[in-house]
Amino acid sequence: MKIIRAKDYKDMSRKAANIISAQVIMKPHAVLGLATGSSPVGTYSQLIDWYNKGDVDFSEVTTINLDEYRGLPREHDQSYWYFMHKNFFDSVNVQPDRIFVPDGSNPDAAEACREYDAIIQRAGGIDLQLLGIGHDGHIGFNEPGAAFELGTHCVDLTKETIEANKRFFNNDESLVPRQAYTMGIKTIMQARKVLMVASGADKAQIIKKAFFGPVTPEVPASILQMHPDFVLVGDQDALSLI
Repeated sequence: MKIIRAKDYKDMSRKAANIISAQVIMKPHAVLGLATGSSPVGTYSQLIDWYNKGDVDFSEVTTINLDEYRGLPREHDQSYWYFMHKNFFDSVNVQPDRIFVPDGSNPDAAEACREYDAIIQRAGGIDLQLLGIGHDGHIGFNEPGAAFELGTHCVDLTKETIEANKRFFNNDESLVPRQAYTMGIKTIMQARKVLMVASGADKAQIIKKAFFGPVTPEVPASILQMHPDFVLVGDQDALSLI
């Protein structure tokens, strides 16, 4: 495990983007596992800036996203497909046929998850997986207690996650999806490199618990202590307790 301390969110985003761009420069046909949420937005913004300057080229890259709400069409403004296009894909030259996000509109959970695992396998696995971390230690939608050996699967979202996400649905809890399709911890751990971004004092406690406490399914991110190439980039507030 390597920990990189950044001054603030902007510095964290730049440092994380530098790791991702280096991966793409070294391997133009890299497979990038991508994440949604507020933590990586600055990283995507920095990558877009470097793309516009001609410093990085995504034309051969394949992207495989961590998760998607079950029951939301791609066009919904809270789907992760929409999020990724708005915050990254529409501004760079990733080819549309190399963009993969779980199919939240597929009501057959077993089929949706089986197809997504097959996509990852056909791509040759993930070269670099980008992650954020939830306040309870979840990664993707792998909630506390999730089995470490799972591939892509359908999860029931916890009350805490639903509560945290309702701000994106006009603060109406009834509008928040109750399930999601998510890449499993087994798949995340099979990525050749894992990069996590974390910012803010509200993440300090879980960072300490996940990476300086026991490895346990009750703190899903703690398994990353066992990954052979895991990098955590955090700002001073997020890393204040370590």
